[in-house]
Amino acid sequence: MTAIFVAGCSDESSSAGTSTTAITTTTTVPATTTTVAPTTTSTTSTTSTTVLAITTTTTIAKVKGLPLSVSGLGDALFDADADGVVDYVNSILGIPTTDSGWIDATASGVGCSGTMVRFVDWNDLSLFFTDDVTAVRHFAAYTYGPAFAAVIVPYGLATDAGIGVGSTVAELRAAYPAVNVVPEDEFSGPSFEIETGLRGGLTGTADTDVILSFVGGFGCGE
Repeated sequence: MTAIFVAGCSDESSSAGTSTTAITTTTTVPATTTTVAPTTTSTTSTTSTTVLAITTTTTIAKVKGLPLSVSGLGDALFDADADGVVDYVNSILGIPTTDSGWIDATASGVGCSGTMVRFVDWNDLSLFFTDDVTAVRHFAAYTYGPAFAAVIVPYGLATDAGIGVGSTVAELRAAYPAVNVVPEDEFSGPSFEIETGLRGGLTGTADTDVILSFVGGFGCGE
């Protein structure tokens, strides 16, 4: 699957919950004008073409309040009560697109820790909950991306340094000089790790390659 990520700068004059990014596209439409010159013996037609520029501006809301970190998503911290975390993210993103409810960990089929697990998704953002370690149902991990469509939803989640899905490897290295960028191998695609518990996938390892996804915390199969 190929996805196009739209990156933009935050507009500080917007509301506290979101900022906006203006995306401008220009479409050229040919308009044809025909001029007829009258004469007593013959008719001659000349055709000229004028190009009209039509500019369309699309504004995408950039979500605030859920910075990607090794500790969680904004105020939704790892090990916090599951229902409280879901309510917090609901208050920012609205009702989730899918919620598995609490299911037997062995039924997940992907090696989840704990006896009961839960997956709650807001489009391209997925949160993982489990009752491992303390037997208390808590927030354990999140995955942001890859995008299922041309623009990732929710749009604009990023680290405190401004690095998110769509940021280039060059931008990633500049923001986090100690980042570990790993090339593709026989087991997985190219990836990066900012620190233990905060990592993700890449399109490649060149400076112009981009981030496809973020993973925070420790989920199933790890």
